[in-house]
Amino acid sequence: MSILRILAWLYGHVTLIVKGRTLERFINMATSRGISFWDIRRLDEERIMIRTRIGGVCPLRHIARRTGSRFEISERVGFPFVLARLWRRKTLAMGLALFLVGLYTMASFVWFIDVKGNRTVSEAQIIRAARQAGLHPGVPKWGVEASRVEARIREQLPALAWVGVRLRGTQAVIEVAEKKLPSPDPAGIHSNIVAAKAGLVKEVLVLSGEAVVKEGETVVPGQLLISGEIWPPEGISAEGEILPGEPRRVRARGIVRARVWYEEYGEAPLVDEGTSLTGRQARAWEVKVGGRVMHISGPGRAPYKDYEQTVAAYRAPSWRSFSLPVELYSRTYREIKPYRRTRPYTEALRLARREARETLDAALAGTEVKVLDRRMEIINPGKQESLVRVRLTMEVLEDIGRERLVEP
Repeated sequence: MSILRILAWLYGHVTLIVKGRTLERFINMATSRGISFWDIRRLDEERIMIRTRIGGVCPLRHIARRTGSRFEISERVGFPFVLARLWRRKTLAMGLALFLVGLYTMASFVWFIDVKGNRTVSEAQIIRAARQAGLHPGVPKWGVEASRVEARIREQLPALAWVGVRLRGTQAVIEVAEKKLPSPDPAGIHSNIVAAKAGLVKEVLVLSGEAVVKEGETVVPGQLLISGEIWPPEGISAEGEILPGEPRRVRARGIVRARVWYEEYGEAPLVDEGTSLTGRQARAWEVKVGGRVMHISGPGRAPYKDYEQTVAAYRAPSWRSFSLPVELYSRTYREIKPYRRTRPYTEALRLARREARETLDAALAGTEVKVLDRRMEIINPGKQESLVRVRLTMEVLEDIGRERLVEP
C-alpha cells in the first residue's frame, strides 16, 4: 500500500469535485475508458469527490460534457506539481539547490575529531599522531583510510594496544585501548619459581629467569622450576681458558602448567540412623536476679523422654555503665524420636559420590584448573559391609609454580 502511495505521489494526482445529476453514468463511462479513481466519497445528492491521476483529467472533460456534469480541481498533490511550483520560483529553487549542494559538500569533510578510551596517553598526542597519518579537521572523508591511520597511531604511540577510527557524519572518532603494563618490581628482589605440588610438566612459559625443567619431566613439591639466576654465556680467554661469569639475579616470573592427579574418598552407610522432631514442644520462663534463678512459668523440667533443648537469654537495657542485674531466660523443649531405616543402594551410592565430589571441589576452590579426566570407581573391600565406598580420581592441568623469595 505504501508503495502505491509513493508511486501516486511521484506521478501526481488530483482531487476532483464532480457536480451533476448523472454521477453514476460519469463514473461508469470513465471506468470503461480505463480511468481509475480512488477515495470516492459522496458529498451530497449532486456532488462527489474523487481522486485520479493527472493523465485522466483531460479525458474526463469530454466525459463530463457527454454526461452533463462539471468538475473542478480542489487539490493537486505530487512531485510534478512541486516541480512546477519550483519552476515558477526559479530563484528560490536555485537557492535551495545551492544550499543542498553546499550542505552535501560540507558533510563530505571531517570537521571534528573526538578521542575516547585514553587514560595516560594525552588526547593531544593522539590527535598529533592522527594528523601525521592524514586525519585532521578539514580533510575530505574520502581521503581518510581508517586502517592506515590506526596503524600509524599505534606505531607512533607504543603505549596503545588497540586503535579504532570511524567516521560519523562530519566527526572522526578515535577509540583507543591502552596497554596494561605490569608494575615494576621493587629493586633487589630475587626469587625462584618452585613446584607447589607433584605433576607431569606440560608447558613452561618463562617471563623472567631461566627454565630449569622442560615439558615431559616429572616434578615433586619444592623442586626448582624457573631460576631467578641468569648466567651469561661462557667466555674464552686468549689462552683458551673458560672465563667464569657472574649471574644476574632477577625476580623469576613464569607459568609452569602440569598434569596433576587428585584422589578423594567418599562413603555413605546403607542404614540411616538419627532423630527427628515430633512437632511437640514446651517452653519455660525463668528469671535470674543477682545470682539466683527463679522459675516463672512452664514445665520445671523436660516433659519428654527424648528431646532437644534451646535456651535464649534476654538482658535488661543498660545506660552507660549502669545495668540492671536481671536476666530473663526462655527454655524450649522439643520432643524428638529416633529412627532407623534401610537406605537403598542407589541412594547410598549417590551420597557417597556427592561427598567425594564436594570434598574434591572444596580442595580445588580458588584454583584455576582445566579438568582433563574424571573417574569414579566403587571400592569393593572383599567382604559384606553396611557402607558404600567410592574413590574419585581427577586429572587436571594447572599452574603448579609458586614464587619463593631468595634471601640475599
